[in-house]
Amino acid sequence: MQNAPASRKFVGFAALLVVLAIFGVRDGYGWNFHKYGYGGYQTSGREDKIKNVQKEYDFIIVGGGNAGAVLANRLSEISQWKILLIEAGGEDNILSDIPLFAAYLQSTALNWNFVSERQEGTCLGIKDERCPAPKGKGLGGSTIINYMIYNRGNPADFDNWAAAGNEGWSYKDVLPYFMKSEKVTFKDTNKQPKHGKGGPVNVEYVPYRSPLVHAFVKANEQLGRKIVDYNGDSQLGVDYLQATTKRGKRVTSASAYLDTIRVRKNLQILTNARVTKMLINSKTKTANGVEYLWQKQKYKVHARKEVILSAGSFQSPQLLMLSGIGPRKHLEDLNIPVLIDLPVGETMYDHLCLIALSFFTNTTRAAFSTDRLGVPEVFDYKLGNGALTVPGALEALAFVKTESSSEPRDVPNIELLFLGGTPASDFGTGTVRGFSWKQDVYDTLYKTTEGQDQFTIAVMLFHPKSSGYIRLKDSNPLHWPLIYHNFLTEPEDLDTMVEGIKEVLRLIETSAMKAIGARINDTPIPTCARYTFATDTYWKCLVRSLASTLHHQVSTCRMGPAEDPKAVVSPQLLVHGTKNIRVVDASVMPYVPTGHTQAAVYMIAEKAADMIKDHWNWGIDYD
Repeated sequence: MQNAPASRKFVGFAALLVVLAIFGVRDGYGWNFHKYGYGGYQTSGREDKIKNVQKEYDFIIVGGGNAGAVLANRLSEISQWKILLIEAGGEDNILSDIPLFAAYLQSTALNWNFVSERQEGTCLGIKDERCPAPKGKGLGGSTIINYMIYNRGNPADFDNWAAAGNEGWSYKDVLPYFMKSEKVTFKDTNKQPKHGKGGPVNVEYVPYRSPLVHAFVKANEQLGRKIVDYNGDSQLGVDYLQATTKRGKRVTSASAYLDTIRVRKNLQILTNARVTKMLINSKTKTANGVEYLWQKQKYKVHARKEVILSAGSFQSPQLLMLSGIGPRKHLEDLNIPVLIDLPVGETMYDHLCLIALSFFTNTTRAAFSTDRLGVPEVFDYKLGNGALTVPGALEALAFVKTESSSEPRDVPNIELLFLGGTPASDFGTGTVRGFSWKQDVYDTLYKTTEGQDQFTIAVMLFHPKSSGYIRLKDSNPLHWPLIYHNFLTEPEDLDTMVEGIKEVLRLIETSAMKAIGARINDTPIPTCARYTFATDTYWKCLVRSLASTLHHQVSTCRMGPAEDPKAVVSPQLLVHGTKNIRVVDASVMPYVPTGHTQAAVYMIAEKAADMIKDHWNWGIDYD
């Protein structure tokens, strides 16, 4: 196919946006792109602004993201408890509801737009050679901007958590909470039920499938991989994407857990408010509130029972350290009075992912492309179908155990992610900006391929041996924390990524892929042009140039028993050595799971809510 002329590249896309603006895409919100307004969380004519905030609550939840929304819902079930949820961001908008636009959201105000510190030998093809580290900002947190992948992980993950001294976190213990959070719309094919039907988070197979994704699934079958429910009895295999969408529209933690309970009189939600530190009694080490900024004014609010940090894997440790809880020497160097010496931020694991293996086909109009979007796609979307329902063109997952893997028999070490497009699908607009690739990388690899059918198979490393850490830049709470990913510091990680690339190349040799004329884009990227394409040396250079985070940072407030020298919180998620401080988000995971973190955070928050109720003698059954 000829490259689309510049004059019409975005004609369909522009028409799409116009129609969306006229119709609205979320029933009941009309023309308003911001669903609830700007100042606070608006519902039924009521707006929760600073004048509504009381001086004291039973629980203060910091962060209205993946976990915070769950806690606000579950704790406010107790009508005698007063809950304050504080969120630094505002609201999402109708465009963020549309799954196909996921890549565009990475470079908007809905993202904190963190970047990691520069590290020798990684992110060489990324601007300033600093990997982006996306985190959602607003009610819903990262569920506003993620790719909606619902992938719990492997049962062995949670058994390993329990074996490390975290009693109550085995797979048998956590499965009921996965099921409690979800509402699946497909048949549970497992021997014993593994899916929930009555939870707030809708999980469905993506309604639309491009012609290309079927070739990917069939190719995996031809290599001996079965079609499996990767959230069920066995993870090894391949399947179409299970997504947190409802009739093709994004489901966030806010839409799942907050939309239905905003009228509760015992729940207050304050948006656009930045918590700067916790208020802690230095003698008893007991938290009694937080300090925060709202419209550049400083306020304090007190907690009778607990302060719960659900600010995510970067900002929960940041708030602990700003409050005097963290590594002694680091805090002393910044002149922060030390309340408790704990290894806050000392450990961080993350999934490394390469989204740079692209392939041409001999098909026509089978791949995703923004110049093919227009009014018909809007009407399809309103009916819960069509191309707009596909999360960032991501359509299927395969779980692979490479030959050199030392993982247990049923545990994969690589995930392959099929996307029915490439960065050229949006003509270098959303995807490249979200990835922060250098412009010459896009121009060299994709510019001349715009308008052609092509797809991507990404490679993700499940269990990195390399680990990073978090530090404060200084004692200013408004400054970003310093993020050190330390990707590829362990040679085994690089070798495993190359093995994953070779698994992708095996797929391309199958008859299923040959039937669509799949062939690799063999143009070397600028940072690796001195190496022979497709050699191990080239692949290692490619990984060092373009592999980056898949937004799954964990362990910065690691869960473990008191005797664990790396632990920050107990198995009850209480901060060691303190009273009334709990951390509930991805930062508590002791190891990165064999899956994406969204589903696991929902589980953690559901379980935490029951632990909190039990701790304060309210039992755990509040259905």
